[in-house]
Amino acid sequence: MNSSLILWMSLALLTFWCVGLYNRLMRMRARGLSALGSVDKHVRQYAGVVYEHGLDGDSADRSLGPWNQLLTDLQGLDHALKAAKSAPLAAEGLTRLRQAIDTLQSAWRQLHEMPADLAGAVVPAVMQVRWEAITQRVESARSGFNQIAAKYNESLEQFPARLVVAIMGFKPSGML
Repeated sequence: MNSSLILWMSLALLTFWCVGLYNRLMRMRARGLSALGSVDKHVRQYAGVVYEHGLDGDSADRSLGPWNQLLTDLQGLDHALKAAKSAPLAAEGLTRLRQAIDTLQSAWRQLHEMPADLAGAVVPAVMQVRWEAITQRVESARSGFNQIAAKYNESLEQFPARLVVAIMGFKPSGML
């Protein structure tokens, strides 16, 4: 009688521990998805700034290669965002998104560093200010996401959790 009681209590304890672990990991995963949504929201503002100043694929001056590169990189960023959202927290999609953000920033720096001509600066001052503000918000959101993803990945690697994580279907998150 005592051995069966101990067996059932051990089984109940193990079950409650697994449920608690599952809930904890799901909360952490949800925080990661929320942080990724924040990154998505801020990154989408780049397109708004560019299109607000009358630059889109149809009306851009074809003689300005850097502007066209910026527009192309914005489209690449949109595709990378869609890929990252279709498989949230997957390392491949997040790597693509990180590369797209970095490529867009590189195109912006190239455009921003172009010398002024008789008409003035290549990039309007208002656009520069808005872009920099968005960049700060994006970097803050990326940093927040990376902190959450690191904690999530660390939790997956902890000893007792490691034994059941694969069975539960949790996979490590990528980083931005």
